[in-house]
Amino acid sequence: MIYLKTLLFAASLFSALVGFAQDLSKHQWENRLILLITDDENNSTFQAQLAEFRKDLTGLDERKLIIYQVMPGAYRTGLDGNNKKTSARLYQDYKKTDSGFEVILLGLDGGIKLQQNKLLPLEKLYATIEAMPMRLREMERKKQQ
Repeated sequence: MIYLKTLLFAASLFSALVGFAQDLSKHQWENRLILLITDDENNSTFQAQLAEFRKDLTGLDERKLIIYQVMPGAYRTGLDGNNKKTSARLYQDYKKTDSGFEVILLGLDGGIKLQQNKLLPLEKLYATIEAMPMRLREMERKKQQ
């Protein structure tokens, strides 16, 4: 009986920690998020999108962007191949099409600002962000400093 209680406690603690690790709301009002969703991390569009973003790390950082690489059973943050976390939740929550690749931009408010299933050029990403009211205020404050 003690073994069963311990096992149930450990399982509930583990599921709570896994849920917390994927909670995107921790970024709300702090960061914009890019979700790169793919069925296969060797997908050519997915790999091309990573390469596109690597071209301007400073610009991504300046716009408070955090990249999530989302696969069916795992996700990573950032553009490198490290820090893979096992979970299907982000994939299940955000995968909306039958396409093998999707890119989603979430604004500071957590809302979806852009969603497509083809390569997102930096120019289009930046133009979308630069038109957002919060970004306009950020740029205005930066000018005044």
